[in-house]
Amino acid sequence: MNNISWQDIRKVILDFLQQRLASNSNYKTEMSKLEKAKELGDQVAVNEAQQKLDELAKRFEFEAWMEDAAIRRISWLIIATHLSKGIHPSSKACNANYNTQIKPNNLNNLVSSATVNSLPFDASGAAALDIFGLLNQVVKNDITILQLIINNHSAVQEALSDDKNKSALYLENFQQLLRDNWSDAQASELNKQFFWPNSEETYLSQHENNYRLLIPLHPSALCHLVYQKIQTRFSEENKNARELRRKKDVEYQPYFSFHDLAVVKLGGSNAQNASQLIGSQMGRNFLLPSMPPKFEKSQFPSISKQQETIFNNALQYFCRFGFKLLFDMVESPKNIVEERDDRKDAFAVILSLLLKFARYIQTTQSAGWSRDYSLNFDEKLWLDPQRAQLENEEDFKKQYEQGDWQQSLEKLFATWVQNALKEKFKNIKQQFADPEFSEWRREFSAAVKASQSKREVIF
Repeated sequence: MNNISWQDIRKVILDFLQQRLASNSNYKTEMSKLEKAKELGDQVAVNEAQQKLDELAKRFEFEAWMEDAAIRRISWLIIATHLSKGIHPSSKACNANYNTQIKPNNLNNLVSSATVNSLPFDASGAAALDIFGLLNQVVKNDITILQLIINNHSAVQEALSDDKNKSALYLENFQQLLRDNWSDAQASELNKQFFWPNSEETYLSQHENNYRLLIPLHPSALCHLVYQKIQTRFSEENKNARELRRKKDVEYQPYFSFHDLAVVKLGGSNAQNASQLIGSQMGRNFLLPSMPPKFEKSQFPSISKQQETIFNNALQYFCRFGFKLLFDMVESPKNIVEERDDRKDAFAVILSLLLKFARYIQTTQSAGWSRDYSLNFDEKLWLDPQRAQLENEEDFKKQYEQGDWQQSLEKLFATWVQNALKEKFKNIKQQFADPEFSEWRREFSAAVKASQSKREVIF
């Protein structure tokens, strides 16, 4: 930036004015008339066309254009990052230039204008957007005239005019464009407004002044960055990466894909009336989906930190189909062969679901999760086996490796089934005594051995 001279800046301005003159629609029309008049040899028409061209050229002469732009038309121009006209194109409320504000440093978990390192400037005022175009001209190394003005570069003032008084005035006017005039802040009836409580207790207060009125502005600079990011889906690089996904034996490349987008049109029939960035997007602003998350309830029962055992009513409901078979067996007429088969089927279902639940807990919970839970210690040894590998868990590891907890689980399981039967059949609960209790233990023990032989790593 230090190697930029006023001559470099002046040359950029002169080239810009030449381009503006050459692209002027009236200038193009008169040039066509001039060429046609010369072909016809009509000197009067030639003189008329040439006179109009000279008049147009004078408007784009350096001193004349700069004075008109920096004195008269500059009042029509607004440079900001958050625009009121983005809410409504006819709004005349104040705007905000976030690039001149002190950035907060505690918004790491929020997406806002502070998320990006540098926001582009936006401008409003259709009849003066050519001034903004001049300020965005690159001088050297991607450094624009606007950036030089922001950094108070010493060469800018001399480049704006040969008259020192005029150049100082022009520079001051350009610098004024970047300042937020909050001393004369105003809103518009076309803006949206809402009250925001000053604290969580505000709604309980009897005072009427515990709210502040907020007037949101459209963050056109941030929205433009989002727009550009989403538009990368149409880039050649992204298209090629998508095509590669359909081919075999090739190295796939990552690509962008945005789903469930909505589009809102801003600026009315002429988006340029809202701002330059909104106009460059043809008024289209993408809205990302902001729907509440869809929570899927787990099929498995949850374990609270307060419960002392997993063998409860919630687990019984999870194994309800097996218990129904077991209850049906008790209610059916006695037949030793059928009774034995029905009981075997019932416990096959109950134990299958129980082991499935245990495996789910073992694989989805992080090692050591049981430390903060009130579960029976033997159940912790079963459901949190990876805890034995953690530091300072030598006692846990020792008891896990001894394996005595498996016999304790047999008793817990048998007690659980026994209580379920007594609760279901209260009139015959005395029939469910020690022999049956031992039978339920044997069923659990057999399931443990079967699981170990299959190397399911549940026990």
